[in-house]
Amino acid sequence: MLKKSRFLGFILGLSVGVLVFLPWAICAGDVERKIDLQHRVSPGESLSGIAQHYFPLAAAQTLKELVQRIRERNGLTGSLIHPNQQLLIPVVRSSPVVARTVPKERGFEARGIYINRFTMASQKMTRLTNRLMSLEGNTVILDGKDMSGRLSFPSRVALAGAIGADGRPMVRDPAKLFHALHQRGIHICIRLVLFHDPLLAGKRPDLAIQSLQTGGPWGKDGARNWVNPFHPVVQRYNLDIARELASMGIDEIQFDYIRFPTRGNIGDADYGFDRCRTPKHRIITEFLATAHRELAPLGVLVSIDVFGVMGWERPEDIRVTGQKIDELVQHCDVISPMIYPSHFYGPFENMDHPGDQPFLCVSETCRKFATILRDRETTLRPWIQAFPFGTSRFDEMYVLEELRALKESQVSGWLLWSAGNAYTVSWKALTRWKNMRSNRGLGVRPEMTKAEDGSISPVGCEGSGIQLEKISSFVADEDSVSVKAQCLGLPDVKWED
Repeated sequence: MLKKSRFLGFILGLSVGVLVFLPWAICAGDVERKIDLQHRVSPGESLSGIAQHYFPLAAAQTLKELVQRIRERNGLTGSLIHPNQQLLIPVVRSSPVVARTVPKERGFEARGIYINRFTMASQKMTRLTNRLMSLEGNTVILDGKDMSGRLSFPSRVALAGAIGADGRPMVRDPAKLFHALHQRGIHICIRLVLFHDPLLAGKRPDLAIQSLQTGGPWGKDGARNWVNPFHPVVQRYNLDIARELASMGIDEIQFDYIRFPTRGNIGDADYGFDRCRTPKHRIITEFLATAHRELAPLGVLVSIDVFGVMGWERPEDIRVTGQKIDELVQHCDVISPMIYPSHFYGPFENMDHPGDQPFLCVSETCRKFATILRDRETTLRPWIQAFPFGTSRFDEMYVLEELRALKESQVSGWLLWSAGNAYTVSWKALTRWKNMRSNRGLGVRPEMTKAEDGSISPVGCEGSGIQLEKISSFVADEDSVSVKAQCLGLPDVKWED
């Protein structure tokens, strides 16, 4: 009798026009079983609209996938349907899933990749996560709000709705996505771009950084890309979005562009406070302190992205960006410096061409940050370069050198950045990395060759070497070539003439 009443309640809960043929057992618990619902098409309905209606109950991870399954189930060759037509809808549950945060310690070793909002809504998402997990990855960094100011998910934040930030979201059922990722043991980190928000700046010019000269919105080459990090409405808007995302069952919030602009005529920028009395880093630090205070009770980790060069703590960089690392790490669980060698413009710290010296660039930056984080509980988890910009030799050895640098540093995990989610080279590197970890030095590391300029390279990758004399500035009291080669995570050097 109890099962029957649950079944009747489920029928009454469905919209008009739906006939249901459902096994009794599906209503007795949250057990996924393949079943069919019978839907009678109403006037004006489309196949995509019907798919969207049933999407929370289906196994398909994208609307496109569900539309295709409905076509196959009903023998349809196109999207043409007509009123009163009966359709079978393949579903696996009687009610939408609810995603729940899986709490992690701040020292959790995340190994992940960035996935943009367009990939999130496609079947490429499944292919990427499958490959990542096969190579010992466990984390995805997903866009919550990207550099355009667009949200990836539907939002109840009033200002987001007012400016259309969640118009046509790429992911219409985030709980379903997060639930599916959690079932596979994947750590879910949502990236939230903060103060680079051209949508908000365009729709609300009063929230944009203002120009001292014109009194109107400030922007590089006339573009309104930045909102004012000091404005309380801007801060509350981002905090409300972060809280909303945290309540959706994710595991970590990652703040990106948590800084002031660094390009354009920044001397003309008016933020509404006296920069002689109030340094920018106080504004950024106070915002992060508030964010951590509000988000910590929700059980999510709070992480931040910062420029890799901030590890050198140069006063001019702090003055411009507002990123003062020794203060920021007091109010976050994880800090992720963006250590992209191509973004260190040479010559820099004994590196003539940083973009072509991934090991030195990554290892020295990690050393700088580890020094700042000494005696702190904050975890160091760097981003590394997984894209071909700014280097003459982006290949699997490039990524391997970055991974070796991290292995020898005081970090916990790694994140791979490719804006377009092109990870073919990285997969090759991670495959070799996995094999090397499995074999533990049983001859899988490459032999080295010495070039005329004194650089060393894996045999077969000549021209990608690292200047041995440059290593001396990063390794104390080490003189032998053999020891310096070991600093690269390689065996004793075998010279080939």
